Amino acid sequence: MDSYRNAVARHLKSLGFINDVIYGDSVGSTNAVISELSRKGAGEWTVVVADSQSEGRGRQGRIWHSPANTNIYTSFIVRPALSYEYIPAISLLAGMVVALLVEQCTGVPAEIRWPNDVMVRGKKISGILLEFLNEGHGRNGVVVGIGINVNADASAYPVELAATSTSLTLLTGRTFDRAEVLASLYSSFHTWYEVYVGHPGFDGIREQFMQRFKMNGERIRVMSGAETLTGVVKDVDRYGGLVLRDQGGRMVAIKSGDVHLLYGN
Repeated sequence: MDSYRNAVARHLKSLGFINDVIYGDSVGSTNAVISELSRKGAGEWTVVVADSQSEGRGRQGRIWHSPANTNIYTSFIVRPALSYEYIPAISLLAGMVVALLVEQCTGVPAEIRWPNDVMVRGKKISGILLEFLNEGHGRNGVVVGIGINVNADASAYPVELAATSTSLTLLTGRTFDRAEVLASLYSSFHTWYEVYVGHPGFDGIREQFMQRFKMNGERIRVMSGAETLTGVVKDVDRYGGLVLRDQGGRMVAIKSGDVHLLYGN
């Protein structure tokens, strides 16, 4: 049987735009590996894939649980020729691509939670971590890290995560070829990335994104740096910012932050 390492190399190298593929059976985090490679001059579309992570990371320093032999953990470099204001919404682009992939694999509608989660039936199936690299000489790299729960069952997670996580296998009852899913992820991301860069920005992906964005009308609290805002979600702006109507009735665009859904009054 083809090993995951060999299958990853074969599938990804068949995609003409992939520059290089670095595989690790176990790494600290794929984002950390790709960031270091970028500092050493790695080219755009250099890809890191791991079978497991010992220090997988989500936003706000959270741990991304990364068991072996089950899921997809991958990161890559892009260097879009865009002004900085368009860069953060690449996280939304990645979430949309994953949502489309999940729907293709399962036939079940997926939902995108701003800024970086993909949910199915109220449970998390994927997370995205975007990191910016100041590479000097006017070059700004972007590291896109993506984790997708593929073949994990409930026993793969700690008790506190099992109730809030799902996977392609849990949704369908079947086992998936992770390398094939990974190749589909990269092929789709590249296609939509070209649309995103060409328009440029969120407007090019708005229709597909908003079909899977169900947060409009939700009352939330956003912690962004030292600021905390409470309001009702109204839209996503052309730069991917979350548009809120705050408690004073003002329309405010949030560029980044930690979002908490509020229930009741």
